[in-house]
Amino acid sequence: MQLHEAQADLRRGYVGGGPGVIISGLVWGAAAVIEARSGPVLGFAALFLGGMLIFPLSLFTARALFRRAGAQKGNGLTPIAIESTASMIAGLFAAYLFLSIEPRLVFPIAALAVGAHYFAFRTLYGEPLFVALGALIAALGLNGVFSWVVLPGGLLWWVACVEILAGVILTAKNLRS
Repeated sequence: MQLHEAQADLRRGYVGGGPGVIISGLVWGAAAVIEARSGPVLGFAALFLGGMLIFPLSLFTARALFRRAGAQKGNGLTPIAIESTASMIAGLFAAYLFLSIEPRLVFPIAALAVGAHYFAFRTLYGEPLFVALGALIAALGLNGVFSWVVLPGGLLWWVACVEILAGVILTAKNLRS
């Protein structure tokens, strides 16, 4: 299978990755609500635990809602998804370490990890929007670390909104093709 064929197979099977990005945005939104009500420890727990549900829920959504069969067995790009997820989990672990030291940095570091994770999706899906999505979320994370600009509503809501918007665009684009 050639690269462009493997990318097309992933776009077809996972609706361009859009549902997963929307679900990730919903997880960030849920974490924002929980963090606002119960603090950063429970907010981070919601982000981490909800994050573990993103792939199974996006797979279910692609199959049940969009009637997609999933990627073909032997698609050579599949390991990249697993590898990028492993590095994101390492970044989330680094964020977790800040809970007791400097809680205000937990979510910006998590955003950096998630943003960096999206860069590999450019190769996975052959979709340049993932570079913009990764860069924007990483920029939001850097802004949170360095406090350049106060974001109305807070970082978690911004990441949630950016992901949901990008996910809707990706899904719509892949439903047309």
